Amino acid sequence: MKIAIIRGPYLNKFDMQNFEPMLDSCDLTAFYCEEMWRTSESVKNIKIPKKKLRSLEGVMGLQVSKVLRYPFGLIGYRHHMIGLENELKSYDIAHPGETYHANSYQCIKAKRRCGTKVVVTCWENIPFFNETPNLRGYVKSNYIKKAVREEADLFIAITERAKEALIYEGVPEEKITVIPAGVDLERFKPRPKDNEILESFGLYKGDFIILFVGVISVYKGIYELIYAAKRLFLDKDLDSVKERLKFVIVGNGEEEQRIKKLVKKLGIFEHFVFAGHQPYMQIHRFYSIADVFTLPSKPIKTWQEQFGMVFAEAMASGLPIVSTLCGSIPEVLGDAAVLVQPADAYSLYQGLKKVIINDELRGELRLRARKRAEENFNPEKIAMRIKEEYEKIMKT
Repeated sequence: MKIAIIRGPYLNKFDMQNFEPMLDSCDLTAFYCEEMWRTSESVKNIKIPKKKLRSLEGVMGLQVSKVLRYPFGLIGYRHHMIGLENELKSYDIAHPGETYHANSYQCIKAKRRCGTKVVVTCWENIPFFNETPNLRGYVKSNYIKKAVREEADLFIAITERAKEALIYEGVPEEKITVIPAGVDLERFKPRPKDNEILESFGLYKGDFIILFVGVISVYKGIYELIYAAKRLFLDKDLDSVKERLKFVIVGNGEEEQRIKKLVKKLGIFEHFVFAGHQPYMQIHRFYSIADVFTLPSKPIKTWQEQFGMVFAEAMASGLPIVSTLCGSIPEVLGDAAVLVQPADAYSLYQGLKKVIINDELRGELRLRARKRAEENFNPEKIAMRIKEEYEKIMKT
């Protein structure tokens, strides 16, 4: 089988590791583009042969494309890849991501012209997202999504919630299969604390480190984490660990400077390390230094946690996890985490305290996390499941 994986500006190693095990049995090509501020940082580490196409946003340059981003959405050309339909003539299967991108509609047009089968991976778990009158709706996206929903041969939902969103939108259940994303179980695994990372950020092996990996943004619960941290330092039950308690924040985002000011205002800045953005191929080293992982996401009008690749990485790394009942988080983490109410700093403080003071609970969570990662998020098994679905639609 000759398969085109289309990801536009969103091509990344995390996604592609679920396809790489098929390289010995399938002819794969990953199509991508770079546009605006979004570049494919980890493209060079992807084993699948790649082909770069231009997007309309990319052709017009950074400043112009910023201005035209919304109008492009209105007319249905957001992430349109120049020449893609012609490229797809020689492929058996085109596999884009999400129903609302212009390049997904290009795959449908290729199917109409030359019979290319279309498989769509869907992470989105909010029904009718990017449709008018949805808050972030684009007029032309209604038509794009309608065509993709009606004419694609198969939908791979990353979670059950993503499947439910498709069903609400009218996709027949028999055209949807749920296959989660996988994680490299060899790179992300329990390992000794990385001394080089510790030393680079002024940390010590004896520190009790709570790790956050994600965008420093409101919807990732960063403010709740800061207030929960302050409450931990006020708790007399934690007097024995306070001096060793450190919060490592990996990532950047629009709230970064405000968060740093807030941490200083609360008088806990010396307990925080802001590590900034880190290359994906180095992220496993940060999981190694952590005693607990947290990402307290909270839903907003236009987003709820879709899967959370960091959860799979943290589980594979054997970390105790404290998170929230937001979007697809409960089905991803199962019993391998302590889950609290989203948008609730006090509940987060209670959840973190529970894990910090209970050595036995942390040990249990570590074992459950690694076991769940091995059973549910093995990329070798996931690749074989995707391949089986490819083979089924090729027979129809």
